[in-house]
Amino acid sequence: MMRYVLPLCLLLAGGCSRPSSSEPPAPQTQATSAAAEDPVPLPGKLKFKDADDHERFSLKPKEDGAKLVDGEDRELARLKWKGASLKVSSPEDVALGYVMGSAGGAFVVRDGAQRQVLYTLARQGAGWKLTDAKGELLYTVSQDGDGARIQDASGAEVARVKVREGKVSLKDPGGKTLLATKALLNADAAACLAFEKMDLSFRVALLHQLQTPPSESAP
Repeated sequence: MMRYVLPLCLLLAGGCSRPSSSEPPAPQTQATSAAAEDPVPLPGKLKFKDADDHERFSLKPKEDGAKLVDGEDRELARLKWKGASLKVSSPEDVALGYVMGSAGGAFVVRDGAQRQVLYTLARQGAGWKLTDAKGELLYTVSQDGDGARIQDASGAEVARVKVREGKVSLKDPGGKTLLATKALLNADAAACLAFEKMDLSFRVALLHQLQTPPSESAP
């Protein structure tokens, strides 16, 4: 488990019923392994910028979830709480998938119809592993001081999370900043942004679920 660094909660409220009976019950998940401490609410827009200080995308809190927008404030996706599950929809409100807790503190990403598991983010020692629909390994996340190291299935490093001087940064293996935010995220959560084989909306939804345990977000 990575050390929880200046915990952040996006203050995204719940209040909706579960979308289907296939969703695991909230008491089963609790996601206590995702954070060593209770998150401290910090309202406001969560911005991610590149190395040139240009805003790449942001997460805007809403009463029942959040809206993901690009650097020009164009909507990319909608995140909406359904109990302890986070529904991911297109700007046209078409369901793209659901991110929900599972046994052992894992998180699963299901398709919009909730018929198929697309990805699973499960504990692996003190870190995490991301597998695809066939159970094949895509990425691992391991502790790296106050940050995290992300590797692909071959063991090659793809990115690192660095926590330094009031900023959390995602850097490539050469040390170049890919994304950065002044909102000090849990390093585990920020590491999800390096999962480039996954759509950005799902990466952000996983980040949100890891950062804000379902027991804190669900009514």
